[in-house]
Amino acid sequence: MSPTEHALIYVSRSTGNLRDSSASEIIRSILAQSRAKNAWLGVTGALLFSEGYFCQVLEGERAAVEEIFSAIESDPRHRDITLLTFRPATPRRFPDWSMAYAGAAAGPAWTCKMEGLLANPSAIDGDQMGRELLVLMTDLVRQQDVDGP
Repeated sequence: MSPTEHALIYVSRSTGNLRDSSASEIIRSILAQSRAKNAWLGVTGALLFSEGYFCQVLEGERAAVEEIFSAIESDPRHRDITLLTFRPATPRRFPDWSMAYAGAAAGPAWTCKMEGLLANPSAIDGDQMGRELLVLMTDLVRQQDVDGP
């Protein structure tokens, strides 16, 4: 693995009301776009969407991960984007997926945590939160159909 491999983890809120039936269609669209671009750039990762919150892990060459995150920052489907961690990382946690889907049912405790986190981003311990989310997403990916909703 190249020493320039990095992992980035962020959380954000959805700009739309994605708690209804349109959520599956929008998530499928996001996954399709992500998988195509990520595969082309050699980036892997996982996406979690639950109760109006996104969490995503991106893994790959630093420049490629930065390019994708820059696009996310200007994506009108996201608001309150909070970068938790961006650091050199080995090995990749999701090496087999250009974008695994970690699911839509992380549970009410996760949703409550996200609400508190995004209400006061300056109080975030990004490394600790990033580690917790990475464990959660790894477990969820193992339990789910990683292709999407």
